[in-house]
Amino acid sequence: MENIMDFVLQVGIILVVGEVLGVISQKLKMPKVLGFLLSGIVIGPSMFNIVHENEPIKVLAQIGVIFLMFMAGLETDIEKFKTAGMSSFIIAIGGIVVPFLLGTVATYLFTGSLTESIFVGVILTATSVAITVQTLNELGKLNTRASINIIGAAIIDDILGIIILSVAIMLVAPSASDAASATGLLLILGKILIFIILSGILLKFLPGIIEKSMENGNKKSKTETLILIIAGLTILFSIFVEEALGIAAITGAYVIGLVIALTKYNHTFEDKFSNVSTYLVSPIFFSSIGLTLNIKTLGPEVILPIIVISIAAILGKIIGCSGAAKLYGLSSKECTQIGVGMISRGEVAIITATLGLSKGIITKDMYPTLLVVIIITTIVTPLLLKIVFSEKDLNKSV
Repeated sequence: MENIMDFVLQVGIILVVGEVLGVISQKLKMPKVLGFLLSGIVIGPSMFNIVHENEPIKVLAQIGVIFLMFMAGLETDIEKFKTAGMSSFIIAIGGIVVPFLLGTVATYLFTGSLTESIFVGVILTATSVAITVQTLNELGKLNTRASINIIGAAIIDDILGIIILSVAIMLVAPSASDAASATGLLLILGKILIFIILSGILLKFLPGIIEKSMENGNKKSKTETLILIIAGLTILFSIFVEEALGIAAITGAYVIGLVIALTKYNHTFEDKFSNVSTYLVSPIFFSSIGLTLNIKTLGPEVILPIIVISIAAILGKIIGCSGAAKLYGLSSKECTQIGVGMISRGEVAIITATLGLSKGIITKDMYPTLLVVIIITTIVTPLLLKIVFSEKDLNKSV
């Protein structure tokens, strides 16, 4: 009972401190999500040390990011999303190649280890779109052409990232049992194909099934029932694609959100899910990122590596993604918006870095440095998005 009450107390602290800092952020004309991100640093081991990352909080944080991306899919303009396919693919390629090269070179300057440097480069190819989605939603810019391309590119980035990570492990840690052969890589490609097929089936048939189930009888009662079913399906599909297929849970959640967006009842479900996601589970996810860091354990010798690798991480995405977008004919302002929107690494990079540490590819000295770099990219993203998505921005359609 004591452990349960401690957990409830910690959740309460996260929500209260996050909301207070979020309101302060808004007063300072900054996105509210910045307050939630900083709350984890304030209440975690870096400052007051009153809340610690633990399994229950990790579970709630996972549910939070799942429903955040579900809402992003639900609020997506489907027609715009359809037309962004090729441009999103090109942007994703640019957002992988340039950060990889800059990250590898920047890390090698300090470690002298090509193996570790390559893996850090791989880590910096990741994009965590959750922070960007929340910020764009706050700014009312979630369905601009740039935003649609950001989300599409991030999803493609996630899928390509799985392949790149597997190849990297094969090259730098050939003894690793889960990806040590060409057979292992083919298995991963097969899993990605299964995900694409499953997503296609869901997008093709599930919207019609949902609409038919709403047609007859008490609509209010059916809506309440479907909300529970959809919530359960979102969690189950997200966890399935991550655990069974190796694809990030947020990608599965986004697919289910797109399914609901294809129904004529999308606004009804959007209203029902919005409050739970915005005010309960999503704030816990944002705060949990700050809880992973303990600034007190960092020595002065890591300051320069943190600065240089952070610059490489930020410029890599801006140059790679904006340059690729420019090749596809988007405006200079949209290219900048896309580059900034792809900066955040978040939980995707943390998971990859932890994997590298567990396999002995990343050293214990480099790991905390990477955590700081990841959190820096996560914090600067909403700040920069606020600047590049100004009120003067034209809400362009495709």
